[in-house]
Parts: sequence; C-alpha cells; structure tokens
Amino acid sequence: MSKTTKKFIESHWLTFAMKGAISIVAGLCLMLATGGDTETLIQIVGWTMVGLGVIELINMAHRSHKQANWGFPLFLGLLEIAIAASLLVTAIPGVGASELIWLRIIILSGYVLFASVVTIMLGFTSFSNMTDRFMWIVNGMLGAVLAFVLFAGSGLSITMHIELFGTYLLINGITDLFFGVHSHDEALELKAERAAKRISAKKGKK
Repeated sequence: MSKTTKKFIESHWLTFAMKGAISIVAGLCLMLATGGDTETLIQIVGWTMVGLGVIELINMAHRSHKQANWGFPLFLGLLEIAIAASLLVTAIPGVGASELIWLRIIILSGYVLFASVVTIMLGFTSFSNMTDRFMWIVNGMLGAVLAFVLFAGSGLSITMHIELFGTYLLINGITDLFFGVHSHDEALELKAERAAKRISAKKGKK
C-alpha cells in the first residue's frame, strides 16, 4: 500500500478526481479548438481555473473540519481563483488588447512553472509507493518543459500558447484522476484491514 508523508497528498480522493476530470475536459477542448476565437479560449481557461480553485477551497474546508493541514489547499485555491480573475478581465485601463493577451500568457506560464515545481517536490518527498512517485515527478517535469516553451516561445501564436496550456491541463488531469481513483482504492483497502484487525482483536479477547 502507498503511504504518504505530506498532509496535502492525503486530501479526499474526490478532490483529485474532480480536478482531474475538469482538467481533462478543458485540456481536450483547448487542444482541439484550433480554430476557436482567442478570447473564447482564454475564457475557457479562466472558468476552468475558477472550477479548480473552488474545489481546492472546498477541500480546504473539509480538511480544516478534520483539523488537518489546510494551509496549502487554501493558498492553491486562492491562487487559482486570482489567476482566473486576471484571465476573465477583458479590459485594463492603459493596456491594449494585444498586450493584455500576452500578459495573460505570462501569468499562465508562471502558474505552470510554479505548479510543476511543487508537483516535482511532492513527488520526491510524499510517496513510498514508487508508481505514485514516478507519476508525479514525470508530470512535474513535463509541466516544467511546457512552462519553458510557453515562456520562450515568443514566435508562437497565441492559439498555440493556449493549446500548450491545454496539453498541460490534460497531462495534469490524467495524473490527478489516476491518483484520485488509486487513493480511493487504497482507502477501501485500509478500511478492510482495520476491520479485519478489529475482528481479530475481538476474537482474541474471547
């Protein structure tokens, strides 16, 4: 059984499953909508980030109720909602439309880099199960590569940048969904083990 050492990884399995499902759907939409309007694609990214942030805040409330470490889910949820707000704003005084789009791309690139570095750190420090560790580290490395391309790809079109972010969402979503399902299976296994121990203890007292 996979055991973790970091409280964030021990969040409810539905947190990862729901974030994974949202990321996969949004990632596919962004990757396949190559002829879509740029502003529409940006809005899709923005509302996706709202969904991810809200799930993290719900996760934070659940964890605080259990008196578990809720600081990082709170930070992540607020960060994702703040990024969503910056993407959903359609006009800023003194900033042209083209400048606003590139500002959004820079914000997304920074988010991908930050999230990827955190993912790699969690992968190295949070798992004894090598499959989970490998999955999270590879996910983080792929995200870091995409962040570098987003930062350095000044010659790429806006649409291509958004498609690359969609690729990041897809990769991250698959990892989250797989880990959520895996965590659910482990929780059921742990519950069965505890039940067996209680039954064994009761029999030993007789």
